[in-house]
Amino acid sequence: MSSADPGVVMAKTCSDGEEAFSCLLCFLFTNTVRPVQLLAPGLSAARRDYLRDNVRTLLSARAQERFAC
Repeated sequence: MSSADPGVVMAKTCSDGEEAFSCLLCFLFTNTVRPVQLLAPGLSAARRDYLRDNVRTLLSARAQERFAC
């Protein structure tokens, strides 16, 4: 199985020094359309305010400068 041939499972056998390949499973994908990517909505205003008011004070002065909220 490889990404070069999705849906194909091959078996490799060796007999008397000769290699042979057999297809164990062959599935052709007919639907190549990918689903739409869902983006995260981000933090709500209430959550940003909570982080700014309650969590930011627990950080060091240097970390507070980089704190986005």
